[in-house]
Amino acid sequence: MTDEPPPPAVLIVDDAAVVRRILTMTLREMPELSGATIDEAENGRIAFEKLRGRTYDLVISEIQVHGIDGLALVRRVREELQDLQTPILLISRLEDDAGAEAGLAVGASAFVPKPLSPHRIKCAVQRILSMGPPTTPKTN
Repeated sequence: MTDEPPPPAVLIVDDAAVVRRILTMTLREMPELSGATIDEAENGRIAFEKLRGRTYDLVISEIQVHGIDGLALVRRVREELQDLQTPILLISRLEDDAGAEAGLAVGASAFVPKPLSPHRIKCAVQRILSMGPPTTPKTN
């Protein structure tokens, strides 16, 4: 019997099903995420409820998502759930650095602008995952 860690859990948040599908396919190509559980949420409200119910190793969220936008989602995860550990990668169509700056200011781990490319997503995810898994459980 080995003490291998459980497969990673990832939450993808975007109101466009096609974007969620592309992100899922991209993540499934990564050896680091072999066997990963990939959950989806089509809006920030659903994502927040999922985050209240389980610990994720990575969250990827669009900034301009319905319900609770991506910036508010990051803020609520960091403040209300007191979860400073879970890495959150924000994505957005915002064409200037405003999205990246705003995301990092509220506690996001990284930012990737749209249009998405598998290479950019994989590089950002690899960078985030190389920081290691959360070391302390979140408190609810």
